[in-house]
Amino acid sequence: MAVLKKRDSSKLREQIDETGKILERFGITPMNGRIIALFTVTEGSELTFEEIVSFFGASKSVISNSLSYLLDRKLIDYKTYNHGRKRHFYLTDRFFTVYFRELVSAMTELRESLYKILSARSSGSPDVTSRMLKWIATANIFEKQIESAFEQMGKGY
Repeated sequence: MAVLKKRDSSKLREQIDETGKILERFGITPMNGRIIALFTVTEGSELTFEEIVSFFGASKSVISNSLSYLLDRKLIDYKTYNHGRKRHFYLTDRFFTVYFRELVSAMTELRESLYKILSARSSGSPDVTSRMLKWIATANIFEKQIESAFEQMGKGY
């Protein structure tokens, strides 16, 4: 963490908070967003659990829960050296892949729900039915474009 101490701490924390707030708009919790942001401003590519806890001054359980979430989502990963137990966490390149896969999944669920609702709706409110069909059409367009982007990126995504 010595690499972080060399830089102006207040500017660093401000940058982490700013980036963390942007990440919150993607549905990431504040602490998870700040941990991701911390990785983006460190000079080195890896951080240990202890370094992350020390930097944020948060409880070990809060940091542990955040790291578990980020590991589960494959937004970060870790390495160990010399068969040690200490994990060295690093940022992966999967942020947008994870985000857009979850978005496509949510759109699929919403579309299926809308189809069920539409099949049970009376014809009394054609304007509402029309709007719901527009939602479905829009979701189909976005899903097609996102899947096309994944195909262009290749199998690793």
